[in-house]
Amino acid sequence: PPHRPAGVPEGAPFVLALGRLHTNKAFDVLIRAMRFLPGVWLVICGEGPERTALETLAKQEGVAERVLMPGWSIQPGGLIKACSVLVCPSRHEPLGNVVIEGFSANKPVVAAASQGPTELIRSGENGLLAPKEDAQALAHHIGTVLEDPNLAARLAAAGRADYTHTFAPAPVLAAWQTFLSTVEHA
Repeated sequence: PPHRPAGVPEGAPFVLALGRLHTNKAFDVLIRAMRFLPGVWLVICGEGPERTALETLAKQEGVAERVLMPGWSIQPGGLIKACSVLVCPSRHEPLGNVVIEGFSANKPVVAAASQGPTELIRSGENGLLAPKEDAQALAHHIGTVLEDPNLAARLAAAGRADYTHTFAPAPVLAAWQTFLSTVEHA
């Protein structure tokens, strides 16, 4: 079931980011983006070496009261279901598992155009891609999704369809069986 994090006011939109608090994940860019998103809350689930720097940055940017870093969530599924937008701001993200999590939960995804997300997201169709390192563009995309429920629903539905056709257990197993049968007969 959807699970709103403690500290986010009822009815307030919140964006969710997941991952190790590491420079590769570019949570600093996302925190800077929050300046352009008044009334929006940010929840970053994760732990890592950048925690203190990120907390300091949130204070410097004047957004600390709207940025929550509860550590690793044992069950991020409920948070993903409750969030307004799932964000993957990474500078370096070879796979984009967070994007797939968002697709599977039927949530709109906004990501920086790093390797993994660009392979998964067709911008404007099943998610939105912002240039890496660009807090203002990231904020613009997040704001666009939050202000346009039809767009949010359309992106989420397309992402969910991609998940069902490509990443759900049945298609993955079918793809493996096809691959294994070609290897066996090679």
